[in-house]
Amino acid sequence: MTKSTILGYITDAKRAHLAWVREADHLINALPVNKEIIQLEATKCIFGKWLYSDGTKLRMIPTFSDTLDKIERHHNDLHNMYSEIHNIYFVRPKRRSLLAKIFTSNKVSMYDNEKSRIFFRNIQRSSEHLLHNINSLEKQVSGLNSLNLKTLHTSQRNAHQI
Repeated sequence: MTKSTILGYITDAKRAHLAWVREADHLINALPVNKEIIQLEATKCIFGKWLYSDGTKLRMIPTFSDTLDKIERHHNDLHNMYSEIHNIYFVRPKRRSLLAKIFTSNKVSMYDNEKSRIFFRNIQRSSEHLLHNINSLEKQVSGLNSLNLKTLHTSQRNAHQI
């Protein structure tokens, strides 16, 4: 694995995260949403798939662990907050009575919409922290020396042999 390959993966993961946040914003603003992008589970979104596969390999370099721990914490926070928004828009409407559905046209109440906006502001704050830590990780990867790259390469080869 080369430095540029790792940086490419990180860039792709960052792009996927930004798309995820954009879709959450679309949801609370009543815009069309791509449900495949805005996964509920932290391990199933594109960013999470990277974090728990290729991102995990970076833990072979001890100095990356702290940054990766922060990234993981903020990423999980995002998904926990989004699950609240998801409940407001997808779970609660199914539980409403027929009469409530008729009078609300299956839209969320103003109160619930405002709650979702508060959750989204928290998502934005966590996203800023996540992106800050991803940028730190990019700098760390850019500073990798050949010994660290060899460690990654060796651990990858050993994983394939198991």
